[in-house]
Amino acid sequence: MKRTLLVTSLFIGWFAYFLTTPVPTGFENPWKIRIFEGLFDLQQKFALWGDFFGYDSWINLTRRVSVPPGFPDRYLYDQVEVTNDVFDGIPIRIFKSIAALRPEPLPAMIYYHGGGWVLGSLDLYDPLGRRLAIESGIAIITIEYRLAPENPFPASLEDCYKVTLQILRRASELGIDRSRVVIGGDSAGGNLAAAIAQRMKRVDPPFLAQILLYPVMQSFDFQLPSYRKNWTPIVNGAHVPPFFLLYMFGSYNLSFVDAMYRGAHLSASVRERYSRFVDYRRLPPRFRQDYVEPTRPPVDEEIARVLEPYILNPEIHPLMSEDLTGLPEAIVVTGDHDVLRDEGTLYAVRLKDAGVAVQHWHYEHGFHGMIIFTEEPFRFATGMNVLKDMSKFMREKTRTAA
Repeated sequence: MKRTLLVTSLFIGWFAYFLTTPVPTGFENPWKIRIFEGLFDLQQKFALWGDFFGYDSWINLTRRVSVPPGFPDRYLYDQVEVTNDVFDGIPIRIFKSIAALRPEPLPAMIYYHGGGWVLGSLDLYDPLGRRLAIESGIAIITIEYRLAPENPFPASLEDCYKVTLQILRRASELGIDRSRVVIGGDSAGGNLAAAIAQRMKRVDPPFLAQILLYPVMQSFDFQLPSYRKNWTPIVNGAHVPPFFLLYMFGSYNLSFVDAMYRGAHLSASVRERYSRFVDYRRLPPRFRQDYVEPTRPPVDEEIARVLEPYILNPEIHPLMSEDLTGLPEAIVVTGDHDVLRDEGTLYAVRLKDAGVAVQHWHYEHGFHGMIIFTEEPFRFATGMNVLKDMSKFMREKTRTAA
């Protein structure tokens, strides 16, 4: 009885902590995000405890309990035709709105899901695929690419590349108009979409557009203003280095995480040569208000030697590409309450410098993962707005290209 009372008290105290966490003034539905943050943290705690007691790794346990945040509306299942297939051993899922079905091929979006290259699945992104198909009227194709740490770089990228090529080659068989294809993704999926766009920029016919939703684009500088904000839900700055290391190497060392986060992971010569790609001074003034450039700690030369070839590889970090010319039109989506806000913004700036047609959609109430927060009880107006805006863009873009 005493043990039960103690556990219950600890749980109530822990959950009360999240319910009283300060949320920036004006944030949409502060109670809703507090409750979700509490449940999300509880999920992570159980995964870590399971790992500690030897039940399974925290990654596998997290994957097992990862479900869409909310309960999808019934009509999403009644109004969408779904086809599952396997291309080169990689599962894909194709969503087509029944109302949009025509004898002629449909335009399509190839969507690479988020999850830090470690999490995410076709099922987790199933409600999003259905909603996008209904809202846009085009085919939506999602890909179950291999995940780290079991399959580190370049496995995820190569899977996405191979499947994308197969989709283009088999477009008529899939009922897709090859000349009207958009690519995109969120978070790590936005990273993959940007890398695919760079790798395939000479494909003919070209992609109509790339839609990059709060993409993770660099691990050059984890002291950008958005990384130093006091409050960013779902993902904070400390989360990003471990996921990058899992993606790059299949494991992570805490000394590497610490060096990356503090900025001790790059030599002075590399920082001097490439800092122009990650220059906080090119951010909008509001983004860098009250920002003080940090003093850089001494470089860990051993860590720098290991990491620098990866940090500068644009297929891992698209922001570090020397040449961004000739890329398809881009929509870059950022949120004010997202740790990745600044690198997405800087990528939009660099695309514009390179002569690429680019639109930067910034959402004042936006946060990391917002595109999948479209189902109750965790539906946010911002998530719905992003979904509707990108659907409208794809609808109009593919119509004018017909």
